[in-house]
Amino acid sequence: MHPILFEIAGFPIYSFGLLVGAAFIAATALAAYRANRMGQSPEGMVEAACWIIASGILGARLCYFIFFPALFLEDPLGSLLSRGGLVWYGGMISVLATMGIIAKRKRIPFLLFLDIWAMPAALGLAIGRLGCLMAGCCFGAPCDLPWAVQYPAGHETFPTHVHPSPLYETLSLLVLMGLMNWHEKKEGHRVGHSSVWFLVGYGVIRFVGEYFRGDRLVWLQAVNLSASQVISLAGIVCGLLLLWIVSWGKTHPVNASKATSSSL
Repeated sequence: MHPILFEIAGFPIYSFGLLVGAAFIAATALAAYRANRMGQSPEGMVEAACWIIASGILGARLCYFIFFPALFLEDPLGSLLSRGGLVWYGGMISVLATMGIIAKRKRIPFLLFLDIWAMPAALGLAIGRLGCLMAGCCFGAPCDLPWAVQYPAGHETFPTHVHPSPLYETLSLLVLMGLMNWHEKKEGHRVGHSSVWFLVGYGVIRFVGEYFRGDRLVWLQAVNLSASQVISLAGIVCGLLLLWIVSWGKTHPVNASKATSSSL
């Protein structure tokens, strides 16, 4: 855990912010590359990325306040400007709405736009979770396995050893990226398929990963499911429904001459 990596002229450089910035740059670069392979403007993805990241942070913060309204009511301005308090699924919902608007304005089919960003989203999340590990948030449940981690004194889990849950998610997302890339190389890019992979794949990753979290917020007590797990199940269902639609609908490979040999 190293929330502050170093200081420049007394100004702290936070590991979480630095890695989130790296995630943004890497995801945008990959989206631009994929857009070019799919016959779309790579420059347009750079512009879209600015709106996507802004809406994602806003949605994630608002969703956090829905779950923990007392924190916002105690200090509205301070809580809005604080570094913590982000819920990924809140960000995803606002991002999807923003992407719908962008796709309409740029006259790009919505599913194609989602496909362009599906793999970059997995990459950005994988890098961002390393920031969580460094910052000490999204910490794991107690663990006695050889790879358990111990956060330093002052952290709420100290001196207990816990699962490195952010690292689990990073590794799982990299595996998901590999599977998505393998599928595109094997089948070519068919509209909607990359989105299906992300919705179902990340839904499973997050659903299972919640059981290793130490900050798990149980939402449905009767079935012991957290809020994130309920949303994960909804995402999986949406992904499977989308798979049915694209499998039985009139979807065709995009730029088939390129897509059959493309990767990433």
